[in-house]
Amino acid sequence: MKKYSMLIFLLATQLFGNAQQIKKINADELNAFISKSEKPVIVNFWATWCGSCNEEIPYFIATIHEKYQGEVDLLLVSLDIKSYYPARIAAFAARRNYDVPVVWLSESNADLFCPKIDPAWSGAIPATLMVNNKKQYRKFFETGMSPLQFERNVKEMLTGKLLAGAQ
Repeated sequence: MKKYSMLIFLLATQLFGNAQQIKKINADELNAFISKSEKPVIVNFWATWCGSCNEEIPYFIATIHEKYQGEVDLLLVSLDIKSYYPARIAAFAARRNYDVPVVWLSESNADLFCPKIDPAWSGAIPATLMVNNKKQYRKFFETGMSPLQFERNVKEMLTGKLLAGAQ
């Protein structure tokens, strides 16, 4: 029995040893972070069970790393259920190589937290908020984005100017 316990411990360490810490936040803390951000920030709302969410996150991360490293912050906000926090979210993010900050929104009543993020948000995901405080730019997307749409919207956020084709 001791052998199996040690083996399970070693396997868990190997599998989850590199998993990042998942911080728990609420909508007010998230809004405070966004409002104090010195850099443009992209906040993506997702869940481990959301196929559309997890389809777009890799190119969000790749675009930020390849084209906007140091210029733009990307924050992934998990809307998973409480029992997924923190272990399942961290393990999922590690398996998918989500090497950007991941937090868990600790609120479960979408009728209360969604309007704090954006008054028009129904709670559907994927959803993305792009904010550039220096340009007084704030835009909310309650839909998934293709790589081209994402790139155009990042450029718009950085310039503060509406670009043709950005949506």
